[in-house]
Amino acid sequence: MKSLRNLYRLGPGPSSSHTIAPFEAAEAFSRFCDTAYSKIRVTFYGSLALTGVGHGSEKAIREALPNEDIEVIYDIETKVKHPLTMDFVALDEEGQVVKTARYLSLGGGEIHSDEDLSVNERDVYPFSTLEEMKTEMERLGVNDVKDLCRYYEDADIDDYLMKMLKDMFSCVEKGLVAEGRIPANNNPRLQLNRSAKAIYEASKKLGHHDGKKEIALSAYAYAVAESSACGEKIVTAPTCGSSGVLPACLYYLHQKRRIPLAKLRDSLFVAGMFGNIVKNNASIAGSVGGCQAEIGTASSMAAAAICYCFDLNLYQIEYAAECAMEHFLGLSCDPVDGYVIIPCIERNGIGAIRASASYLFARHISPVRKNKVRFDDVVDAMKLTGDSLSSEYKETAEGGLAKILR
Repeated sequence: MKSLRNLYRLGPGPSSSHTIAPFEAAEAFSRFCDTAYSKIRVTFYGSLALTGVGHGSEKAIREALPNEDIEVIYDIETKVKHPLTMDFVALDEEGQVVKTARYLSLGGGEIHSDEDLSVNERDVYPFSTLEEMKTEMERLGVNDVKDLCRYYEDADIDDYLMKMLKDMFSCVEKGLVAEGRIPANNNPRLQLNRSAKAIYEASKKLGHHDGKKEIALSAYAYAVAESSACGEKIVTAPTCGSSGVLPACLYYLHQKRRIPLAKLRDSLFVAGMFGNIVKNNASIAGSVGGCQAEIGTASSMAAAAICYCFDLNLYQIEYAAECAMEHFLGLSCDPVDGYVIIPCIERNGIGAIRASASYLFARHISPVRKNKVRFDDVVDAMKLTGDSLSSEYKETAEGGLAKILR
């Protein structure tokens, strides 16, 4: 599995697969070209072609290469093996091809290329499942997931994760005061103003038995998700589309339960390993596995982090992460007109609430009812479900709510 640095990335929304990855690919291709050229042609396929406009994929390419002559093609006819495929072609003044490379967006901003090997990220962990992780912890004699991670990560991983945590909190706080319209096309359904500020103000007026916690969590999640939808910088956790879930839960724990920053930082190790396991064995890309791969994974990560912050044991942490994922199985990725607004923003709020509920199950139910489903089992089930989903339900804007509300 890859480093946690590759799971938590600071980058522009609204989609890590459609925005961060094309940006990274464009910069990489510019470096990859070792001969003179006058123009770059970029062709998007699959989900990138179908929803690239709403996700800002072309804008990302042009921002990465501001001084280049860029031609962008959205090819919705050609069938490709991977739904997030993009071809880069460098042309000389006569229009002759001088360099080509194909890049795949793997989810969360990661890219892969068989031509440009420089972009392929290396594995740092010698295991890929939760059961293998437990075995490795036993072998090394460590009881805390963070100690396992520190054994394999670079020496400054603590500093990196603290920075990611602070970036998450900064995004929440900026989103709670931001106002204005969320960018979209002219679809009347998508003419929406940012609402995190109003939701947060509403939460202050509620009593604790009237959903005060849940509405505050939702406000925090909306704050980040709306920022992502506006193309602002967020931390992938594990993606832009699901970036509000984990920060919302951690911000709540810091503000309302006074969990110190160091403990919250350490919880990112735990959350990150659960996210990494999903990424390695299934997918965190909505275009590959549906929204269960994004919101489901984010909710699992957040549930695990909450449990860690309250010192639950590894069995209970797994219980919560599995519970959160299990009840998002089958969730389709159906952004209306390809914009990460409906239903994506609201799903971040629901994902945060689901993470909190999963923590409660782990804390109070796991001691009296042993879970029969391992986390590895639910990841396998998620992959099986995602593979079975029709392409219409995997970030193509052709099915589900996207079809109803177009």
